[in-house]
Order: sequence, then structure tokens, then C-alpha cells
Amino acid sequence: MKSRTLRIWLFLILSFLIFYGCEKLQEDFNEIDYKNPIKIGVVGDLANGREVVENVFFGVKLAAEEINGSGGLTIDGIDHEIQLIFKDSGGDSKKGLMVIDELIDEDVQIIIGPTNSEVAVDMAAKCIENNVLMMTYSASVPILSGLSDNDLIWRTCPSDAFSGNIMAKFATDTLQIRRAAILYRDDKFGQGMRDVIQEKFRLLNAEIVATAGFPTENTDLYRYDFTPHLNLLLTKQPQIIFTVIFEPESGKITQDLWSLDLYQQGEKKPFLFLTEGGFLKELETNGQPEVVESIMGISSSITNTPNYIAFKNIYSDKFGFNPITYAEHAYDALYSIVYAMQRGQSSDPLFIKQNIRLVTGGIGSDIKAVIVNVNEFTRAKILLQSEVEINYEGASGSLSFDQNGDPKSKFVIWKIEDGDYKEISILER
Repeated sequence: MKSRTLRIWLFLILSFLIFYGCEKLQEDFNEIDYKNPIKIGVVGDLANGREVVENVFFGVKLAAEEINGSGGLTIDGIDHEIQLIFKDSGGDSKKGLMVIDELIDEDVQIIIGPTNSEVAVDMAAKCIENNVLMMTYSASVPILSGLSDNDLIWRTCPSDAFSGNIMAKFATDTLQIRRAAILYRDDKFGQGMRDVIQEKFRLLNAEIVATAGFPTENTDLYRYDFTPHLNLLLTKQPQIIFTVIFEPESGKITQDLWSLDLYQQGEKKPFLFLTEGGFLKELETNGQPEVVESIMGISSSITNTPNYIAFKNIYSDKFGFNPITYAEHAYDALYSIVYAMQRGQSSDPLFIKQNIRLVTGGIGSDIKAVIVNVNEFTRAKILLQSEVEINYEGASGSLSFDQNGDPKSKFVIWKIEDGDYKEISILER
């Protein structure tokens, strides 16, 4: 009990320090004297799930401390350290654009984030306009892949174009589902995922019998009444409801579903298939237990790989609690960018972009490159200084960025069983 209490207090203290940094434009109370700093903005959307963003910020912070603690980069014989500048976009596109202006004013040309697809699309346009490199860790909307972006927009999470197809195929092939419905956030993320799933179901000769979108702008999703949307879907008797949502609304949706007569009276109740993976704490805290036990989902966080386990152990040893979804993607974003800087001997985004694929096993990289794993910056730096090519294998898995700046992705299908998160299948795009 004492150990658990200590971890909770440590989490609260670290959270306060990070978010004090969001407001004061520094990482904590003490000014850090960085050696020839290279500034990198880290943008999160607190309105769409505070715990996810906290974990993401800690993931990037961990990577920066590992890099700086190993001597930092050496570019043209000069040593440099990474200085992170944390910002909150509030899940709002207008604020996201303001954040870019603030970061540019602080001589930042590299951004890790944001969290939200809606915000990311508008931020991407402004980054392209200003030759700012942006690498998001969780914005999965397919439109990012097709931008005329001058190779400046990247992501370490997979596109919904991949995860939506895999979900639909798993549902039809493995679960033998022929009738499905979709409950979705009525924003760019939700609309994009809805369209991907619908099209894949059509190609698989299965049917989406109903869809229902709920508003997200200026909406308190912890208290929103989802019952009209759920009733609409249940009248069509789907076998499964694809649930395209974020963490805040997940618990309330299970409560509202349980309260409905149509659900209670159903001889065979549909189960929910979540399109994200980081909801366990919210579901444990606020979810309706009987509905939670019927949930399945997809995630790009595969937790049984050696690199993820190494990352998790370092993270939990440092912060006193385990990482959740997207912390590893954010960690990998910083390492991918830093290795590209080291190889290209430049912190200019126009040079960084030319080297990201070459240090992560992507298109055009050397098939004989030396594998570099989590927390091996010193080794990677020595190899690069010796003109030996590297392939960074990250905490989130193999990155291998394609021509669109999307990573090579594996996915896990998970379910909740007896209150525990269980990975039941690993699939590859």
C-alpha cells in the first residue's frame, strides 16, 4: 500500500512539473543550462485525455534525458543538447495554429505532436508553409498521408487507413461478423475512420447497418447523453458496434449502453470494438463492468516486444508508474529525429527530412544497417560518426517509414477479460 501511495504522489508531482512547464515555457521550476540547445516543441491536446498527454510528455522527456545524459548530439564538431518546449493546443485547431506561431517565435523548427487529428491537419498546413518539421505520435487521420507536404509531415503511429482495414477484416474473417454499426466522433478523425471501415466492409460483402456521429466541439463528453445515438444503432440489430472514440467518453458510453432497454432485452448483445488502445484506466474507473467485459479493440502498442519491455522498465523505474498508449510513439519520434540530425549533421528540417528514413529502416535505407535498440544513443552516435548506417528499432516497433512518412505498423487485437487487458492477436498491415 505504501508503494502504491508513493507512486501516486510521484505521478502527481511530475504531472504538475510538466504542466507548469506548458505555461511557463520550460520543463520544470529550475532553468536548465543546455549546451548549445536544439529546441524541439512538444504539443499535446489536454482536452482529449489528460492522462494520455501526460504520458506522452513523459515519454519524450525520457528520450531527451537519455540523449542529453549520453553527451547529446555532435554536429560539425560542436556538442548540442535537446531542449524540449511543451505546449497544450487544448484540442482546438485555432489554438494549435497559435502554438506554432509561439514556437516559431522561440526559434523552434521541429514539433513532436499534436495528439488530435483535427488539430494535426490544420497544424500540418501551417508547418508546411513555414518549413517546420512535424512528427505526430497519435494523429492517425488518413488525410495526413496524402498531403503535398514537401516531406515535412510524419507520424510514428499508424494511419487509420491501415487500422480500419485490419479491424474490418478481423471482424468479418475471424469473428464472422456480417452486420455492424459505427458510433463515431463527428470530427476529422471519426469521419475518416468511419469511411475506411464502411468501404472495407463493402469490399468484404458485409454490411454496415447504421452509423451515428456525436458532436465533439464545446461538448462535455464525460457527461454527454449518448443514448439517442446508441438507440439508433441498436434498432438495426448489429452484431458489433465499431466505436471510434477517445478516452474521455469511453466510460460514459458503456454506462449509457447498459441503461437502454433495447440493449437489456437483446437476446445476443452486440459488443464494442474500440479503435484506440489507451482506455483501460477510464474503463476501470467509470465503465459499466458488464459492458466493459464485452469490449475488444485494436492498438498499435504491442507490449510484449523486447524494445517495448525495455522502454517500459526504464519509464516505470524513472517515473514510478507504467506508460500508456502513445508514450512509446512519442519517445520514438524524438529518437528518429535526433538520429536523422546526427546522420545529416544538421538540425535544419530540410536536412532532417532527408535522413529520417535512412536511420529507421525506411525506403532507401541500407538493408545491412546495424540495428539500434531503445536507449542506445551512445552506440548509435559512434556508429554514425564512423559512417556506419543504423536502423533504429523503437519502443513502438519497427518504424521503416514509407514514402508518405507513415511507419511500418503491427497491430494488436485486445480484449478485457476478468478486468485485465489481454492481447489476443498480432496483425501486420
